[in-house]
Amino acid sequence: MSKTETLSHDSNAGQVVRPGETLEAVLKAARIADPVIDRPNGFAFAFVPEGFKMQDVSDPYQLPPRIQQRVTVDDADSLIEYARRFLDDRSVIIADLDKLTIGVVLDWHSQNQVPEDIGVTLQPQPCQHVAALRLRSSEEFARWAAMEGVLHSQMEFAEFLDENSSDIVDPDPAVMIEIARDLEATQGVAFKSGTRLQTGERSFAYETQTHVKNDLVVPQRFCLSIPLFFGEAPTEIEASFRFRPNSDGLKLGYVWRRVEHVRQAKFQEIAFRVAEATGLPVFQGRAE
Repeated sequence: MSKTETLSHDSNAGQVVRPGETLEAVLKAARIADPVIDRPNGFAFAFVPEGFKMQDVSDPYQLPPRIQQRVTVDDADSLIEYARRFLDDRSVIIADLDKLTIGVVLDWHSQNQVPEDIGVTLQPQPCQHVAALRLRSSEEFARWAAMEGVLHSQMEFAEFLDENSSDIVDPDPAVMIEIARDLEATQGVAFKSGTRLQTGERSFAYETQTHVKNDLVVPQRFCLSIPLFFGEAPTEIEASFRFRPNSDGLKLGYVWRRVEHVRQAKFQEIAFRVAEATGLPVFQGRAE
């Protein structure tokens, strides 16, 4: 026994206890009580009874450290620049027409190109780093869409055309404003002919006729050049002009002509533009 070592006597056990052994016993008890040490990024280590060596007991299926971020951008150029910064061979584009969303999933599952003879199983990817463009109607399209499909008073419609005349490309905006302000129309009923029925009664066919005064030529259609989506270039869309004489005055309005087809085509154009600029494949649909 060393001269520097201090001995103590355990009265219960009748044995001499060294202080170093007591400390070691306390450390062993603590390791047994809580043997697992968790570390960042999903790693974990545990003390095992064989000399209490630290061993890696991390979950072998734990995904590696990864970016967990969902970004929503307002225009296609921002989506392209963000995707270029983080994309790799896993990245794909998913274009959801129903939600008008074009999303770049930067950490999508890897391609299934592992040879069968090496027995490697592809690991799932997190799919948690996503940049998405949610297309919103432009201010111009939102204004025109709010007035579409409803007949308005002559003064209200004329004021609307005057305020938004710069969006009209055909006919001349001044012509449309003149029509809205000066149009006068009357509606009458013309009886065509009568037919005697078997009962002896006579039925008459008639049709309504709308007469326009002041010799104005009222166009059946007019064309707008406006962006359909925020941040996009103008697109030409057509509308059919409508007017109807009523007891409380002339009513004016318009209805879209196949505008949904134009919107779908524009959506496809944006999706493929992002694909071309990033070199990523594009899938039409949604990730469930």
